[in-house]
Amino acid sequence: MISIKGNRVVLRSVDSSDVDTLLLWENANNEPLYGIYEERYSHEDIARFVELQQRYSLAETEQLRLMICSHEGERLGCVDLTEYDGRKAAVSIIIHDSANRRRGFAGEALRLVVGYAESLGLQYLCATILPENLASISLFEKVGFKKGEGDVYFLCH
Repeated sequence: MISIKGNRVVLRSVDSSDVDTLLLWENANNEPLYGIYEERYSHEDIARFVELQQRYSLAETEQLRLMICSHEGERLGCVDLTEYDGRKAAVSIIIHDSANRRRGFAGEALRLVVGYAESLGLQYLCATILPENLASISLFEKVGFKKGEGDVYFLCH
């Protein structure tokens, strides 16, 4: 069980209490968590995903989702490490409720996950950000990511 505390947020492993929230976020019509996919997820799909996240390590699944929560326990969003291979990983982040955006939660969560990635020995993180997503570009650049080719931003350690 992972728990990483920052000044304003806590990153923690997903658990079964997150299934309904993740189902809502994944199936949100206006802002799907992974905007390139249009499929709808079932409760069973999300419950299986959470179970796999609890049962297997990042090295086994090549993916890790951490919930971003306030210190009071409110679920604010999530951050994912994907495409993990022991040396590098892709990172993505979302703060679900627009009322909680631009309040510093994503920046702190991203810095915390970068620190966690460093502790794992990862040498490289990347993020694919569409050019029109200026808020995400600004966020990742503030944390030290640099623009690479196309829509990819990267951070080397």
